[in-house]
Amino acid sequence: MKKLQGLLTATLLFIATCLQAQLPDKIILEKINEPVQKAFSILKPKGWLHEGGVILWDPIAAGGAANAIESKIDFSLKKDPSGTVKIHWLPDIYFADLTGAPAAGMFPEGSTYNGMPVLHKMNASAFLTNHLFPYLHPQIQPSSADSQELPEIVKLCYDTDMMKQLGNRYSAAVSDFIYTEEGVRYKERSFCIIQDMGPYAGGMWKNRSTVVVRAPVESFDQWEPLFHEIGQSVVLNPDWIYAELKGQMQRGSTLIKTMQDVARIGAEIEKSHAETNSKINHDAYLTLTGQEDYFNPFTNKVERGTNQWDHRWVDARGNVIYTNNEVYDPNQDPELSMDGFKECRVNK
Repeated sequence: MKKLQGLLTATLLFIATCLQAQLPDKIILEKINEPVQKAFSILKPKGWLHEGGVILWDPIAAGGAANAIESKIDFSLKKDPSGTVKIHWLPDIYFADLTGAPAAGMFPEGSTYNGMPVLHKMNASAFLTNHLFPYLHPQIQPSSADSQELPEIVKLCYDTDMMKQLGNRYSAAVSDFIYTEEGVRYKERSFCIIQDMGPYAGGMWKNRSTVVVRAPVESFDQWEPLFHEIGQSVVLNPDWIYAELKGQMQRGSTLIKTMQDVARIGAEIEKSHAETNSKINHDAYLTLTGQEDYFNPFTNKVERGTNQWDHRWVDARGNVIYTNNEVYDPNQDPELSMDGFKECRVNK
């Protein structure tokens, strides 16, 4: 709930940074529900298309559960199939910065660690310029890029004593890009807040409240008031909020149990490996020294003896007889003045 509320608040703050211009003579806005989970309602310009929605990531497909507890919004409204005029809300994603961590060598940047993309921490301006724009437009180089940090938004939304105590740090920024796609010259404005979760989170950080709008350069100012109107029309569904919070608790509990099971299984595997290696080393030592471990039926203990004979007999007094004779029984040997022998079995 807090995630979407923060997203909507930040969207309004973001769009409020845009210059105002005159609206078209008439615009018809239709109320629709977010199509996947019915998480919110929103006003959509009549004739526009909607795409995506609020979804849950599959922890198996994501390579881990870190991004699979919260539902994520990936939703856009666009004027036409090409998205010549478009507003796009993007998901909050947990990233992992493993700099200095023991696992850093095994998880280089670009890989996935427990479902989190491995990426060095960056502030909001760098994220929008160096990560988000290349992610959205991998084949395009902007002809112009301008970013501005927005400390007033951080102070308004996140400058609290509790956040400071937790070690969380935030930055917010808005960036403008000019680029050409399929012969159309666009202006694109993007906004996000970056949350560095601090030294106690093991390098975790995330983007929050990420929204992108675009239109052809010559008409961008005309569409800005409509983007603002769409952004402020969002109304959250209380039933969805309840279900989402309940689901997060259940998924979080499942994650903890899964991690505990993984740790237990890992410990059992390590113990098994250690025991196997110990057994291998033990058997190799006995072989090299020509010895064997025998179980003494009188003492119920394991004792070591030579392996140069096939059979070993003992009695309660500690006397020992070795023989290769399969049918020999010292209790029936007339040459012995002793009886009460039992054969020792090899202790495997």
